[in-house]
Amino acid sequence: MQQPLGTVRPPRGTESAAGDSWLRADRAWLPRDLPVDVSRPELVQDDLVVESLGWISRAVSDLERSRLVMATEAVDRGLHLAEGFTVVDWLALKCPDLERRALMDLARLAQAGREPVHAPLIERVKDGQLSIARAARLHRALQRVRPGMPPEEYAAAVELLAKAGSDPVFDEKDISRMVDRLVASCVDERDHEAKARKKHAMRGIHESSLADGSVKRWIITFGDDADYEAAKAIIDSPLAAPASKEEQDATGELDLRTATQRRYDAFVTVLRRGVAGTQGQPTTPKATLMVTLDFETLKRQLSETGGHLPGVGATLAGVPLRAEAIRRLACEADIIPVVLGGPSEILDQGRRKRLVTPAQRVRLAARDRGCTIPGCTVPATWCDAHHVVPWARGGRSDLSNYALLCPRHHTFVHDRGLTATVTELGVRWHLR
Repeated sequence: MQQPLGTVRPPRGTESAAGDSWLRADRAWLPRDLPVDVSRPELVQDDLVVESLGWISRAVSDLERSRLVMATEAVDRGLHLAEGFTVVDWLALKCPDLERRALMDLARLAQAGREPVHAPLIERVKDGQLSIARAARLHRALQRVRPGMPPEEYAAAVELLAKAGSDPVFDEKDISRMVDRLVASCVDERDHEAKARKKHAMRGIHESSLADGSVKRWIITFGDDADYEAAKAIIDSPLAAPASKEEQDATGELDLRTATQRRYDAFVTVLRRGVAGTQGQPTTPKATLMVTLDFETLKRQLSETGGHLPGVGATLAGVPLRAEAIRRLACEADIIPVVLGGPSEILDQGRRKRLVTPAQRVRLAARDRGCTIPGCTVPATWCDAHHVVPWARGGRSDLSNYALLCPRHHTFVHDRGLTATVTELGVRWHLR
C-alpha cells in the first residue's frame, strides 16, 4: 500500500543530512535524499538499484497525488474559467508532461471531487490506496450507471467500487467483473417497466480510442434486449462465417481472419448497407465524391497519363483516403466533378450521377443471387454493385458491366485489379 501524502522516505540507512531537499543531477531536479547518484548509475550496487527504483516510484506517486489535490483546488476556484479554457485544456497547459489519457483522468477526478458523493473514491486516491488511472476508470463506470440509479444507491455503488478498487487482491479483470455486476444489479428491479426505463436510460456509445488515434474503439451499452439480440444476430450470421473451402480454392487465398475480425466485417457490412438503403434494397449512394482540380492541372495530367489520374483524397473531416479506397467508394457513390479556373473559381460542376438504380439492383439480385466470387454465400442484400470496367475508365452503368460483390471480395477485386466476363447468365471472374 502506498504511503499518505508527505510521508515518502528513502530506503533505510540512506537519509541525507543536507539542508536542501533538492539537487541538480543529470539535467533533472531530484530530491537530495535520493539514495543514489543517477548521473553515475554504473557505480550503484544491485541492492540499491532495486531499492531506489521502489523509492522513486513512491515519490512519483506522491507527487501525482499532490497534483490531484492542486488540480481539484484549481477547479473549485474556477481558475480554468478565468483563462477561458476547459479543465482538460487548462491542465494541459499547466502540466505539459502528462499524456492525453493522464490529463483526461486528472481532469475527471478533479471535477468528480467537487461532489461529496465521490469522496470515498477521491480520498482513497489521496491516501495512496488507489491510483489515479484506476479511480478514473471506476468513475467512468459509475457515470454509465448513474442515470439508472437513485442517489442513495449511487452513493453505495461509489463506496463499493472505491473499496474494491483499493484492495490489492483485485486485479483489472476482477474490477471489470465488478463493474459488469454493478451494471446488472442497478437494473435488477421487479417492476418490469422501471427496469426497462433504467436500461433505456443507460444506452449509449462511448468512445475509448487511444489518444494518438492509432486505435479507434467504441463501447456500446445496449438499452434494450431486442437491440442487443439484433446486433448479436449480425455477428452470429453467415456474414461472419469463415470462407468456404470452395471460395478459398477459387481465390487461391486462405481465410486467415480471426473470429473477432469476421464479426467486425459482418457488423460493418450491415451498417454500410443500412446507411445506403431502405426496405432491404439499397437505393441511395453510400458516399458522395466531389472530384476537384484546376483546369490547367486537368489538361496537363490527362495528356501525361493517357486519361488516368492518380492521387489521393480526403473526407470532409480531412481524413486522408488512399486512391484504392476512393475507387471502391466510387462503385456506388454520387460523383460530382468540379473543375476550377483561377483562384477557386468554378468553371464547370457536373451533375450528380447515381451509378446504380433501384431497378438495376433488383435485376442484379435476380441474376447474381449474391456475391459472384465462387463459393461465397453472402446474399445480394449485403453486396455492392461493382463496375467490372471502372466508370472512371469509360465503363458503362449497364447490367452488362455490373457484378455483385460482398465488401470483403470487393476489396479483394480492387486490390488485384481483377477482370470478369459478364453475360445474361451471370459473372465469371478471371482468378487465375
